[in-house]
Amino acid sequence: MHALYLATVFAGALICLLTSLLLFARRKAGERSRVLLAVIVFFSVFNYLPRFIDLCNGEIPEGVISVKLLLVAYFMVISYILYPLEIISPGWLNVKRILVLYASWLILLGVYISSRFAGITYGTYASISEMIPHVAQFDVLFRLIICVLIFSPILAVFFLRRSKHYTNSDTVWIRKYVLAFLFNILAYMIVLIFNHPYMNILYYYVSVGCSLYIVYMELFDRLIIPTETMPSDFSVIPGPPKSTTSLHCNTSHSDLIERLNAHIHANKAWRNPDLNLNALASALYTNRTTLAQAMQANGYENYTLYINKLRVDDFLTQMKTGQWDNFQDVFFYVGFRSRATALRNFRRITGKTPSEFFTQHTP
Repeated sequence: MHALYLATVFAGALICLLTSLLLFARRKAGERSRVLLAVIVFFSVFNYLPRFIDLCNGEIPEGVISVKLLLVAYFMVISYILYPLEIISPGWLNVKRILVLYASWLILLGVYISSRFAGITYGTYASISEMIPHVAQFDVLFRLIICVLIFSPILAVFFLRRSKHYTNSDTVWIRKYVLAFLFNILAYMIVLIFNHPYMNILYYYVSVGCSLYIVYMELFDRLIIPTETMPSDFSVIPGPPKSTTSLHCNTSHSDLIERLNAHIHANKAWRNPDLNLNALASALYTNRTTLAQAMQANGYENYTLYINKLRVDDFLTQMKTGQWDNFQDVFFYVGFRSRATALRNFRRITGKTPSEFFTQHTP
């Protein structure tokens, strides 16, 4: 049991450290919230270290229901709330508001320190269930108050008004985050109530798993793009006729397609011959599976046809200018890698070769 506990705590600390470094390494691809999340996950490493050191020295780690660990847990809960608040309303957090959010924790910390100076002793209990018969005692009541307050910070996510200048979060993302967060807190409460060794070990897996899921959503699931950078006059590229399914696609898919078309047109991304689905998904801060599903749900057969149609449309636009001497130069200009690939896709999309097309459409 001791060896398993030691290995679990070490693995948890290592995973949190590596995850924090990954978030920090990719901070430029996100917003201030990504740096904030990296710092919060890094806090978890310091939360694991004292227990890891105690276990290495053969000592029994401090009880989960001790005031010190409860205050650490409450601090971490508040910290994890700073991240979604920054996402829901970017720039709302400042030093003053952060201090307000931590005010209850600072008050509890002050009460604990003052009570120790006043000579109040805190009994050793193994769990909440063991404390209940002594609820009238100050040291027990104080700990129970902290346990109740641990649930309170999550309410801030619902009461903060979302910024109108950003569309970097939606109700689906908020729901996922809240559920993961509540699941973690509930698992922690079960440990506090029963405090069985196997439950303690299992909780570490739950806690690290929830943290990894939150990081996954930040890196691959949450869209990050300021609304003001979207062109107001872009039009959705015509695609194949939409099926009944695509007409009823969900809002997140529609949002993603709008962002896709905005990004493509603003950067003329199809002219990059190295562009692929992974690169495009990364630019939109999503993953290739979600992007491919959104394209199919909105009537586009696949990514390749979508991009090649944009290249053919650009090819026709360039040819109308009369500034080019031959087809091949224009094909390379709009992003095709070879003449053969360009001709094949041109025929597939228009049903004709370039010569046939221009012969038919030339007055």
